Amino acid sequence: MNEETIVALATPPGKSALGVMRLCGKEALKKAAGFLQTDVQNLKPRTAVLTKAVWRENVIDEVIALYFPKPASPVGEDLIEITAHGSPFILSSLLKAAIENGARIAEPGEFTRRAFLNGKMDLSQAEAVCGLILADNQAAHRAALNQLSGGVSETIRQFQAPLFEMLAHIEACLDHPEEELPPPPEKEFLSSLQKIHASILDFASTYERGKKILSGPKICIAGLPNSGKSSLLNALLGRERAIVSEIPGTTRDTIEEPLAIGNLTSLLIDTAGIRNQTEDAVEKEGIRRSQDALKNSDLALIVLDRSKEISKEEEKTIRAIAETARKDDKPVIFTLNKSDLPRRIDESWEGLEISALLKEGISELRKNLSDRLAKETPGNEVLITSFRHHEALLSAAAEIKAAQKSVQDNPGHWEERAAFHLREGLRFLGEITGNNAGKEVLDAIFSKFCVGK
Repeated sequence: MNEETIVALATPPGKSALGVMRLCGKEALKKAAGFLQTDVQNLKPRTAVLTKAVWRENVIDEVIALYFPKPASPVGEDLIEITAHGSPFILSSLLKAAIENGARIAEPGEFTRRAFLNGKMDLSQAEAVCGLILADNQAAHRAALNQLSGGVSETIRQFQAPLFEMLAHIEACLDHPEEELPPPPEKEFLSSLQKIHASILDFASTYERGKKILSGPKICIAGLPNSGKSSLLNALLGRERAIVSEIPGTTRDTIEEPLAIGNLTSLLIDTAGIRNQTEDAVEKEGIRRSQDALKNSDLALIVLDRSKEISKEEEKTIRAIAETARKDDKPVIFTLNKSDLPRRIDESWEGLEISALLKEGISELRKNLSDRLAKETPGNEVLITSFRHHEALLSAAAEIKAAQKSVQDNPGHWEERAAFHLREGLRFLGEITGNNAGKEVLDAIFSKFCVGK
């Protein structure tokens, strides 16, 4: 284990009321004693002490020092947190003082990595720390908290426990033939594998929801040219983001902007108006991109101009837009825009009446969007949000399927083949919690962390 003492700022760059520097390692107390004017060796655990920090005989600041001794510290090693005023000059001086006294700058995520290596958390929990820092909405925050509290780890253990038991039984038969232990009954063995296989795939399938929580569901604003799509984008954002003109076809490309809706941060996409007849090559490309955005969206917001009659050709286009949007059971919301003008659209067209120009009905529309997207919020459900976890689960499920096939294809002498696949399945599950994660995997994971975490 690396016993070097590391140091880093735990607060982001810039001016602030307070800033925090962390020292961690076997000689953290000794290094801190070189620049703190207090009896560092006799610091009481978890007791804040007011003292002065000095660098090259100059007082840097009055600081608060807090000592967490190993093994009960958050990282499992001696840890000292020093809180000072948040001046960039003060904090950089503190760092220089610590470095001159023998500490080195921590690598990205090194504090959390040491916590993992010291058994304070497993790898899925360590990854959740990064997720918690990056969470920009309530749903992402809740998903990260569920993982940090061990939700993913506990689920993985529920898969591992019966597999370990089955493998132990098989290996006992293989390693001690003289004992004449009977192998597991094939029918029961296959049934157990099938249940575990289905459970792993169910858990892996939560990745699609988890991914949307992190990236945000995509809301595509679509419709005929000049129906008010760009005005609606501006109204929902609360600022003039898109150019609005009475000339049809003004929007030639998609415009994407984040939008907080309910507990999620969604991606709002304004698209070019879709129509069947145009000779403009640029507009044709815009329409193609609009159709792609519609296919790749999670919810379609179809805008109609209620102040105009809709021709049969236009109706055909709108129906095609809705049909494209409804594929894969995507929600579709119709809005009848320009409610400030007399209605001329046929009464058969229904939807939420709004005026994007006057911002009327926008609150109701936001609530409608929030209700439609509410199912994306995980609550207390544990979701997979990591591509690495998703791939490991699918690989584990494939190995369990292979174990089943070994039994079915080799009646009476399947134990050795099945044991191999069970071991492989357990190896993939162990990669999620870190039991079998190599240095390259750890390097890739912790390189995404900030330096002070």
